[in-house]
Amino acid sequence: LVYTSGFVGFCLCFIGLALGRNMATILVLRTILGGCGSIGTILVGGTFDDMFIPEERAVPMALFSHIAIFGTMAAPIYAGFADQGIGWRWLEGIQGLSNIPLLIVVVLFFKETRGGVFLQKRAKILRQDTGDERWVAQEELEAPELKDALYNSSVKAIAMLLSEPVVFFFGMWIAFTWFITFLFLSVITITFSEQKHWSEGLTG
Repeated sequence: LVYTSGFVGFCLCFIGLALGRNMATILVLRTILGGCGSIGTILVGGTFDDMFIPEERAVPMALFSHIAIFGTMAAPIYAGFADQGIGWRWLEGIQGLSNIPLLIVVVLFFKETRGGVFLQKRAKILRQDTGDERWVAQEELEAPELKDALYNSSVKAIAMLLSEPVVFFFGMWIAFTWFITFLFLSVITITFSEQKHWSEGLTG
């Protein structure tokens, strides 16, 4: 449910960007797009944890990381030529439309991987079939309330960030490396397009 709803938002934001008429619309949609797109990056570790035993987890995780980083590197190459040829609106629209077939595949074939949710569904089916309300999954008995879940995922995380030096400095290091990466990508464009007068495709 989380992956699918995030992916729906991801597709719609791209289409909205293609049709956006002012900078405010573009900034808002880009922010929402980043939030929706980050769901896959954040949850993939937990999904692989559900799908693979520890001894078999390294290869799929390494492949996912490679593809994610390769996308960041490859995007400016094709996007520069595409933007030069058809404009940025079509570029955004094509990205949104090209995600729709993948969304259909996700909706039809992407199964739940979390053991607790799978057992909850199984217990629900058993309750319906037998009429016996004693069929419950352990997670249903221990499930935290929404207030507790939000506390654990937000307030507790911020408290750890501020009180645990290892978490704080590791977070700062990741923020710094991503800052340098995207600053570097921006500087390349400015240097070669404005200073060297290269075309947008060659700059990319």
